[in-house]
Amino acid sequence: MSSIDMGQRARTGGLIGIVRQPLVWLGLALIILVVLLSLPLTIAIGPMYWDTYLYIDAAQRIANGQIPSVDFIAPVGPLAYYLFKWGLSLFPNAQLLLLAQWCLLAVTAPLMALVVADVAKRNVSLAFALLIPFLIFTICPANVKFYHAFPGLDGFGIYNRHGIELLYVLTSGLLFLKQGRKLAWFCALAMLALFLVKITAFIAGGMIGLVAILAGRLKWTDVLLAAVIFAVPLIAIEITTGFVSAYLGSIAELIGINEGGILGRFLGAGSSKLDVVLPLGIIAVTLGWSLLSGSEQHVKFFDRSFWWLAVAIVAGTFYETQNTGSQEYIFVWPVLLVIWGRLMGAPQRSRQLFLALAAFACVPSVSVVLYKTIRSVVVMPTYESLDLPIVRNMERVASRPEIVDMAKLLVDHYIEYPEPYAALAAKGHLPSWQYFSELDFQLFWVLTVARGAEAVLAFEKENNVHLDSLMALDFTSPMPWILNRVPTKHIQIGADPMRTIPEMSEETKAAIEATDGVLRAKCPSMPARTDIETIYKAALTDRVVVPIDACWDLLVRPGILPS
Repeated sequence: MSSIDMGQRARTGGLIGIVRQPLVWLGLALIILVVLLSLPLTIAIGPMYWDTYLYIDAAQRIANGQIPSVDFIAPVGPLAYYLFKWGLSLFPNAQLLLLAQWCLLAVTAPLMALVVADVAKRNVSLAFALLIPFLIFTICPANVKFYHAFPGLDGFGIYNRHGIELLYVLTSGLLFLKQGRKLAWFCALAMLALFLVKITAFIAGGMIGLVAILAGRLKWTDVLLAAVIFAVPLIAIEITTGFVSAYLGSIAELIGINEGGILGRFLGAGSSKLDVVLPLGIIAVTLGWSLLSGSEQHVKFFDRSFWWLAVAIVAGTFYETQNTGSQEYIFVWPVLLVIWGRLMGAPQRSRQLFLALAAFACVPSVSVVLYKTIRSVVVMPTYESLDLPIVRNMERVASRPEIVDMAKLLVDHYIEYPEPYAALAAKGHLPSWQYFSELDFQLFWVLTVARGAEAVLAFEKENNVHLDSLMALDFTSPMPWILNRVPTKHIQIGADPMRTIPEMSEETKAAIEATDGVLRAKCPSMPARTDIETIYKAALTDRVVVPIDACWDLLVRPGILPS
């Protein structure tokens, strides 16, 4: 063979060798995401999309020196809010949902890289089998459940997706990383991230970690090391800011507000995901029978497949009680890979049955998330976007032209006919049963926010005043970020009077009273908006009510306007 042929074969082998490296694909995916975040992209708006604006609310608060749980109540942990805020500094043109979805990769990607690199040394195919689902679920901003027939990306339940993705990473590490200090560090960092993302995800991770300890995957010295690594940063944060105690206190407060519906949540979680739980349950029953019959004798008792799958089902169901149907049970995938590896010596019929049941449990989630994401991208050339530069990055959403037209029509409609909706709100009803899932409402809401921002600026110019601080009597309050004002302290983000707003404290009352301008949305009347104003009524007395727009009243703090 000539030297030229040998050189060509070496180059080909080198290229194939690079392509066969899972970390190369992980790195390539991250580079592509960085490029996409640098571009002013527009995406198809989805149902309940206004959850996305909680992140810019939190980012503005953090930028003004507020600490989550200490200075404002949040429904979840602060990690994603800080990552989003830092990401917005790096990528000021980023599409907001994409940044909110991908910001957690700053934590999950290094942890997953550690697992994939370790596994690839032993089995490259297995490493890809772990990496590919991770990339699908972390990249695709879509939930498994459908709330609307038309294509659109899901801007709600983002923190639930973050929690489930971290559980996927933790489970992968516990099952596939070699024992030792590396695994201890990995578990500590993963559990710390879970604690700072969502407490229910942290508890679910603790269930899986307990099985790992019983299975001998973690020695007690490693457990102690992991506990120290986990605790030290939290102790430092608590000493310097008081965050940890405030965080746990706010969680206890939210549990108290929501305690009445916990049984219904368990029943709802189990029934809504019966298509996943049922095949997994059949596999678990089969493995339980094998456990009783003495199979897997070569494996430690608590390291046997039944225990891993059983705890994954229990942990997943527990997490789903506080979830909104985002990317449920995806962390079962690494468990199923372990079980499949142990079935290599089993009869062919047993392996075929396992594959069929595992496919029933896993394929629908993967296919739905991919389908919703790809469909939303494919239809974008036919969609119409908004042109509202005053709301900054919030304008970069789009939908079908007829839905955009309907959203614009609704602005005039609600202004011209307010009485029917006020009557519905007085009886505790919205304009429709799934009002917040309607795409025309989500677009209409952005249109009214733009009107409100323009009206605030016009009011300030006309009266020669500047409102330093703003808040809104609504579910989400992006106005301080849009106009670069100071958000009101000691009020929660994601204001749901039924689930997230505690009784007003004296601290909250004083903060609202000190706020220069409080915005009251009027298009249309909604029960939640009325309830929020009722909760804060004692802090809103003596304000000057100025109808700055047909859809907005501005409640001005006494002393702002000239007498």
